[in-house]
Parts: sequence; structure tokens; C-alpha cells
Amino acid sequence: MQTILVPIDFSAASENALVYANKLALHLPAEIVLVHSSPGATLTPERRVALLSRLQALAERLRYQHLTRQSGRRIHYHFHMATASLADSLEVLVGGYHASLVVTGLSLMDCATATAAGNPITLLPEHVSCPVLIVPPGRHELASQVVVSGDFSRLHASQLAPLTSLARSADAHFDLVQFHPPTTTGLVPLKKALMAARATLSNATVHLLPEEDALEDISEFCAQQKAQLLVLATVDGCLTRRFFNPHYIKTDAYHLHIPVLLLPTSTLPTKACCDQCSLRQAAENRLAARISIVTF
Repeated sequence: MQTILVPIDFSAASENALVYANKLALHLPAEIVLVHSSPGATLTPERRVALLSRLQALAERLRYQHLTRQSGRRIHYHFHMATASLADSLEVLVGGYHASLVVTGLSLMDCATATAAGNPITLLPEHVSCPVLIVPPGRHELASQVVVSGDFSRLHASQLAPLTSLARSADAHFDLVQFHPPTTTGLVPLKKALMAARATLSNATVHLLPEEDALEDISEFCAQQKAQLLVLATVDGCLTRRFFNPHYIKTDAYHLHIPVLLLPTSTLPTKACCDQCSLRQAAENRLAARISIVTF
């Protein structure tokens, strides 16, 4: 029996994450731990009882709204209330509950302002040792079309094999895509890494493609393949943050409409990237201020 952690702040995004986690819990199967964080708050016995009651009511409501009575009863819930921020306590909880997955709702935020304690954007793979599944708004079924994008020369079979359990069925199709700079020479090692990954996933097609813009290329590839789940395995911590920038709402980017699974392989953003994001954020703030003072 596996364990899924679902951070709950009673927002629509966290409820949506729990709906998807319920489907996974029936499919895997798995138990679910609902985690609520109240940083800085004193967790009195009365407050603990009230929070527990609220969490239980939420779990029961979503269980019977989206599942049949017979299926819903098969899910076992546990509840954890913390006074530390999720960013500080999540890895401890992952280890303590032996969690195999964290499922959280999508929260868009510019990476220049993504340091707020407890914001879901801080729950990315450099903070936890298990995969993080980010679920966007809307109704999502378990995937039958899965795109896996990353540096396959760094991926091991132990990281790829569990992906089949997240798909809707054993015959789900996987597209393994490795992007590379257009000027790259000596592609033989990348091809070998892709073929080795394909041996791990029985129903997979491999793609070795030149890259213009990593994020745009991945999103467009997912759209072409009609992906229902994107698995992102990258050592570029900046790329994972760029994925969830509000800017992509304007372009209606495809990757904001499907669940994204982040494998725990990425690193912290570089100082150069953070400085660049800060400059962009400052420019956007100046533009917004300039627009706000225009009178008609």
C-alpha cells in the first residue's frame, strides 16, 4: 500500500488536487494523508479538533461527490496538522509517512516572488525526495497518453518504472522526448539513453528533437501528442519555475491544462536566473504602475 500526501489549505486548488489524488488512490492503491499547515499559529486542543473536523468533512464530501459509494469506501484517509510551513516540514512528512507521491494544486507565480513560505511553488523537487504532481483546475482523468521529457542520460530505470502505475491502464502510451541544442554533435549517447529508457516502458515511442526554447518546445510537443500527463525530469530548477509563471495564461499554454509530474532531479535556481527574473518583475511592476496613473 502506497501513501500520497496532499497539502490542504481549503482552497479550490487543493480540493482539486484531492479529487485527483482520490482517483490515484483507488488505482494504485494508496492511502491519503491530508496535510494542513498553520505557520505561526498556536494549535490549541480546541483548534486541533476544529481543524480535524473540517479536514474530515472535506475528505468525505469529495469522496462521495466524485466516487461511487463502494469505491469511495476503499480509500483510507489520515490527517496531519502542522504549525511549521509546508516548505519547512514537507520533506519530514514525506520521510515519516514513507510517501511515494505529493499531489498539490496548481498555483501560478513568477519565480521572482516564489519565496513566500508555504506557497506551492516552493514544493518543487529540490525540497522533497519523492515526485510532486501538480494538478491544474478542471476535471482530469488518469492518463492514457503520457509525455516524459528530460535528460535521459541522467535518468535511471528505478525512476521510470513507477510511471506506469500513474497511467490509466497497462497499455497507456508513453512518448519519451529528449531535446538538445541545435548545434549539438555526437548524439549517439543520447540515442542510447533514450533506447534504454524505452526498454523500461513497454509501450513507448522515443523522440530526439532540436531545441529552440525548452519550455515552449515541451508544451507544444505535449499539445501535438494530446498528452494527458507530462512527466518533467530536469536538473534545471529554473525551468520548473518558469513552467508555472502566470505569463503562460496569456498564451493559453497547453501545459497549464494537464497534470505535471516533477521528478526529484532538479536543482536550486541559479543566481543569474533569479537576478533576471527580478529584473523582469521590476519592469512589469513599473509598467503596471504607469498604466494605473493614466486617466481617461
